[in-house]
Amino acid sequence: MEWNGLKMIISTMEPQVSNGPTSNTSNGPSSNNRNCPSPMQTGATTDDSKTNLIVNYLPQNMTQEEFRSLFGSIGEIESCKLVRDKITGQSLGYGFVNYIDPKDAEKAINTLNGLRLQTKTIKATVYLCFCLL
Repeated sequence: MEWNGLKMIISTMEPQVSNGPTSNTSNGPSSNNRNCPSPMQTGATTDDSKTNLIVNYLPQNMTQEEFRSLFGSIGEIESCKLVRDKITGQSLGYGFVNYIDPKDAEKAINTLNGLRLQTKTIKATVYLCFCLL
């Protein structure tokens, strides 16, 4: 399915009651693409802790390009990764976005968290990367 850019997505935005977990825990990986250890391994945060987002409950058929386009419409992205199964290539329904500016990350959360896409209501939250100093 083509998303026809942000215009179509914003036009389908509906206020949603949360249907996901209320904590920031995830069934995703314990580290991000910067090879940071999990929160269980250390307690120091990095400077980009407010620019890195984890996005859960994405539609299974969303492409990397659609994911980048959606979040890139908010602000300049440093990196973006839709997580896929290594064998089947099937989307695992979550991804990571790292913005250049913390204000853009906050705007993305305020704008896109709770957005209904197909049968899913996405959840965008800050992903804290705890790294050794």
